[in-house]
Amino acid sequence: MKKYKRMSGLLAGLLLLLGGLTGCAQSLVKGDPPQYTGLGQYQNLDQGSGFSVSLGGASKPNPNVPVIAKAYAIDKGIYGSTLKIYLEGDDPNGDMAKIATTVTQVGYGYYPSDFVMLKPQHRKHFRGYLQWNTFSSRAAFLDDGTRVTVRVAVIDKAGNTSNELEFPFTFETGVAPSPSPPSPFDQGDLPKLGNVFIDLFNPRFMGGGGGGEFR
Repeated sequence: MKKYKRMSGLLAGLLLLLGGLTGCAQSLVKGDPPQYTGLGQYQNLDQGSGFSVSLGGASKPNPNVPVIAKAYAIDKGIYGSTLKIYLEGDDPNGDMAKIATTVTQVGYGYYPSDFVMLKPQHRKHFRGYLQWNTFSSRAAFLDDGTRVTVRVAVIDKAGNTSNELEFPFTFETGVAPSPSPPSPFDQGDLPKLGNVFIDLFNPRFMGGGGGGEFR
């Protein structure tokens, strides 16, 4: 009887331990998992300042201007995680030169544009991704819920600029791992087109009293 009670006690303790671990695992993930936001081919695309190409309405694409036909990126992630921006671009003239990336942060403003130079094999057509390591040497952390908007456009050798695509992104703790990218970026081994080098600031520590995060 004593042996039976001892085993029952051990079993109950094990069940409580497993229940606690399960609760801890669940508490690490909150809210909805990240979703991909993107645009399909030749949809009505909003234009940002400085970008003049419009594919919406009755207007026709300029044959001399590159086009980003498809693009996707997740809408949330943990600060310091790697954000991949999937892009497919075309240019009949085959002279795409670089991809411009800009970031706007709520509470801070605009960051200078970053440019990725395209390799020769990608100047007529490319399908790949930009990679941005969101950890910044200028910000030890960002507040949960910090929102940024990432904008991308392709520029050719003549200076013609493609449609501009924008992606909202929110930094959240406890976000589940990113899902696999949607079609057509789930097919084969996609090349990395380049790295985005934009260091974010934490606006709360920009007054000189934030421990040296703003340089």
